[in-house]
Order: sequence, then structure tokens, then C-alpha cells
Amino acid sequence: MTVLCTYLYRLSAGLLLGAAVFFAAVAAPAAFPRKVAELPPGHPLRTAAADLVGAQLAALDRITFLFCAIAALCAIALARAGISSARIAAVPVLLAGLCALVSSALVTPRIHALREAGQTQLPEFGRLHAISTGLVGIEILLFLFALWVAPAPAKG
Repeated sequence: MTVLCTYLYRLSAGLLLGAAVFFAAVAAPAAFPRKVAELPPGHPLRTAAADLVGAQLAALDRITFLFCAIAALCAIALARAGISSARIAAVPVLLAGLCALVSSALVTPRIHALREAGQTQLPEFGRLHAISTGLVGIEILLFLFALWVAPAPAKG
């Protein structure tokens, strides 16, 4: 059981790290290139790009909930099985799940509301985008830390 839990923990954290890095470094910039960002608000291409990035972020948040829960449950099970390093391993994945919750429940809905109201020029809109980007960045760092402290089964 400990081998399975350590494997699932590392797999979950690794998959989430890869997904978050891909979203931040490849998917979002490809869907919303500088040329599109320079278009006037309300332009169909700009709206389509924003919708695509929003859908990608929503999907990333959903898989973050799922795999953070799996990793946290595995860390808890390993800690209960006597692997002391597993206690600290639960922390980064729980915090990453919290970041995804803040993103999906607070930040992203407010961004969508401002966009639908045509208020994308407001400073609040830019701040919310910065917060959203920051949350993904924090998640990436937390997944790196999770892999660094990932529990290993006892030898022997």
C-alpha cells in the first residue's frame, strides 16, 4: 500500500506541475498572443482568445482539485502508516488546492463579470489578471516543493 501511495503522490504532483507549466508557458500565450491582446476590447478574436484561456484555466483548476485531493489523501495515508516525512508532504498539495479554489471561486468569476460588463480597461481587471497569474505561479512552486518533499516508502 505504501508503494502505491508514494507513486500516486508523485504522479499527482508531477502531472499538476506539468499541466500548470504548460498552461502558463505554452497554452495561454499561444491562445492570447500579443497581436490579439492589442486588439480593441470587444473584438471577436480577442473575445474568443479570452474565452479559450478562461476555459483552459477552469479545466486546470478542476484537475488541480482532483489530483491535489489524491496526493493529500496519499500523504495522510502514508503518515498514518508511520512514514513521518509524509506529514509535511500533505502541506504543499493542500495549499495548491487552496490556490485553485481561490482562482475558481473568487478571481476568475470576477474577471468574467468585468469582461461581460465591458470593463476590461479598469485597473481592477489588470490586478485580477495579475492575481490569477500569481496563483498559477504559486501553484507551480508548491508542486516543485511537493515533489522535493515527496514521501518515500521505508526501505527494508
